[in-house]
Amino acid sequence: FINMSNAVQSEIVVANNIDLKLGDKDYYAAILANSILGGGGTARLFMNLREDKGYTYGSYSSVRQSRDAATFRATASVRNAVTDSSVVEILKEINKIRYQKVSAEELKNAKAKYVGNFVMEVQKPATAARYALNMALYNLPADFYENYLKNINAVTLDDVQNAAIKYFKGDK
Repeated sequence: FINMSNAVQSEIVVANNIDLKLGDKDYYAAILANSILGGGGTARLFMNLREDKGYTYGSYSSVRQSRDAATFRATASVRNAVTDSSVVEILKEINKIRYQKVSAEELKNAKAKYVGNFVMEVQKPATAARYALNMALYNLPADFYENYLKNINAVTLDDVQNAAIKYFKGDK
């Protein structure tokens, strides 16, 4: 933590390294859990820190998989006066998704978002090249993208909670 008394805002990052690769069994649950926690303007972090508290213009999380150094991150840029409160709220949301099952509605909406994005991406010419690169990079089965939507839709409430417990280490 660096104290800069003339700074007007704080950049908060709660992060940890994770062992997650594209194609791992719990990959789909992890990305859906992340979508619910901090994947956009209707996600929990955004709704809490922006809509409810007014601490920031936005708070988000990400799960970035890699062959070597995957990460989980929850972030927000907040006014200095609410830095401590914002950290508390971010950690509260991380722990909530770890220790309480998400609602069926949240999971349904997260799945719909991924299905919609997948359908839109498939239509872009660059997507085929990216998919081919991913298949080589992560040694994915030939039917990985063919089964993508089926695997997204197969994720259960328990799967989401187990992935959150495994990858979102708010206590680290």
